[in-house]
Amino acid sequence: MSPVRLQRKISLPGAVFLLVGHIVGASIFILPGELAQVAGPAVFLAYLVAGLPAIVNCLIAAQVGSILPVSAADYVFTALVLNPFVGFLKVWVGMIGLLIGVPILAFGFAEYMAYFLPAVPRLVLAMFVVLAILVVNLLGLRASVRTQMLLVSFFVATLLIFGIGGALHLATGPGTANLVPLVPNGLDSLWSAAVPAFYSYSGFLAIVVIGEEIREPERNIPLTLLFAFAIITTLYALVTFVLPGVLPWREIGTLVAPMSTAAAQFLPPWFGVVITLAAVTAAATSINTLVLTTSRSFFALARNQVLPSGLGRISPRTQEPFVAIVFACALGLLGVSIQGEILEYASMTVIGSMLYGIVWAVALTRLPSRLPEHYAGARFRVSRAGIWAIAILKIAISAFFLYYGIRDNPVATALYGALLALGGAYYLLRSRHLERIGVSLARVLRAETDPAPT
Repeated sequence: MSPVRLQRKISLPGAVFLLVGHIVGASIFILPGELAQVAGPAVFLAYLVAGLPAIVNCLIAAQVGSILPVSAADYVFTALVLNPFVGFLKVWVGMIGLLIGVPILAFGFAEYMAYFLPAVPRLVLAMFVVLAILVVNLLGLRASVRTQMLLVSFFVATLLIFGIGGALHLATGPGTANLVPLVPNGLDSLWSAAVPAFYSYSGFLAIVVIGEEIREPERNIPLTLLFAFAIITTLYALVTFVLPGVLPWREIGTLVAPMSTAAAQFLPPWFGVVITLAAVTAAATSINTLVLTTSRSFFALARNQVLPSGLGRISPRTQEPFVAIVFACALGLLGVSIQGEILEYASMTVIGSMLYGIVWAVALTRLPSRLPEHYAGARFRVSRAGIWAIAILKIAISAFFLYYGIRDNPVATALYGALLALGGAYYLLRSRHLERIGVSLARVLRAETDPAPT
């Protein structure tokens, strides 16, 4: 195994901005309008329901991140307490996430960027943003974090102005007439909308992937999750309540830029341009962090010899895995070229997230017994009873969302299953090769629990 460890360059504010930018993508500017066609004005309730699994994910991430602050801790944790094969599939799920997650964000970027460049094909704009993110990441982690902080500050301020301004408009003007009846399509529609709505919350576990590069991870990873969840929940609650409150829910899904149309009811006309820019920056920040985190997973598995060693090559200038970054962006571009529908991409992402959520819940229950010293010495430590409560809740919520996701998206589910099978076949072939040359994955994994440089 390569002795190379990544340097701790990310401060607490940097980690918060990275996580908020990762989770709040262009989907919040697009999905609420589409989901209003499913759940009616209750779309904001669908987002609240979708937030429940996110709370559980935050607790799991805080526990794992404080115990194993290494690159691709999602893989290392699962591999250590369950099985290396299961751990590998977690990273494989992340690779699938690039194929289906980047297109959602890139085409969201393109849809809003078309406001300024209507003659440029959407595919060209989508590919442009992925290539731009590649350049930023190749410049180094500090450049990536600084860019993230600037862009996130802008779109968070924009969403707060829209949300607070809209709430005041409803309170002093037209009232909540558009929100009645609240659930016009029946309660079942609420659950169906909550599945793709969870896509807008997916990503909290990503913080553990870059734990090796976060300063004071035992303290800062739990704090990052706390601050990021508070910011994100506030933004989503405001936006999804105001949007169907200002515009009739049947019309929202037919609009190209529903938030801009809604803002015109209570904010100056030029603010529509600001919202368009905010959507563009939100999409870019999500792609940025998705590339950053997934490239670290590829790097860690290359360091462990599960993936080809070339993915573990470090740039002499930045001391960061530049080959893995290029590979992550290449996968994103491949996904963009497929040009699927946003709801299909979102549902596939949620299916994978919920499926692996069950695996992580099982792994969490074995944490105290498989890593007793790490658990006992953790600065953030959930009690054994708390671990079981979180795991049971995680399994129940994941199974609930998984049922609706599979029921409503059989084709996407079948495709996802085929991609997982492909990953399983690769791992079996690779592990047999490693056995023949005398490499012990168990020994390699134990070395991953050594601390990274401070």
